[in-house]
Amino acid sequence: MPKILYLTAVLLLGACSSPAASTGDVATLASTAPTVAKSEKSDSRPQLRLDTSDAEAAQYWTAYDDCLVANGVKANPVDQPGPAGPGRRLDQSGEPKSAYVACAGKLPKQPPELDEDINPNYAAQWNDNVKCLRAHGLKVHVTEPGSWTYDSSDVVIPPNETQLEHDCLLEAFDHGN
Repeated sequence: MPKILYLTAVLLLGACSSPAASTGDVATLASTAPTVAKSEKSDSRPQLRLDTSDAEAAQYWTAYDDCLVANGVKANPVDQPGPAGPGRRLDQSGEPKSAYVACAGKLPKQPPELDEDINPNYAAQWNDNVKCLRAHGLKVHVTEPGSWTYDSSDVVIPPNETQLEHDCLLEAFDHGN
C-alpha cells in the first residue's frame, strides 16, 4: 500500500512540473505588484510636534479659526475674557456643520506620540507624564489615559505649571526618540 501512495505522489509531482524545471531553470509565477488605492483626499492637515512652539501652534489654530469664521461660525467679541485671557472666542455649538467640513483640512493634528491609536505605549507614557508632574510638585492623578486632574480643589498651582506640563510631556513621550 505505501508503494502505491509513493508512486501516486511521484506521478502527481511530475504532472505539476513545468518544462522549465527539466532545463534547470526555476519556474516562477508572473505577477504584478499590488496597487494601493490612493485616497481621494490626502491628509494635508498641519501636524503639531511635541516641540512645536506656542507661537507656531497659535498660527495653526488661528488659521483654522479664521476658516471657521469665514465659513459661518459665529465669533464672540475679541475682548471677551476667557480661560486663556482675552481674545476671540468661537461659538461652540458646532454649527454650521458645513464650516467644519470646509475647514477640516486646516484642523491641526496632535503630535503622533499623543495619539493612542498610533502610539502603542501611550497609556504607560501618560502615566510617566503624571509621575513627572507629581515629582515636580503638582498634586495630580490620572483619570484616564490622556487626562489628569488635581487631587483636591484647594491645591496651590505653581506659576510655572505650563512649563512643567510641557517639560514632563517631552520627558515622558520623547525620551529616546
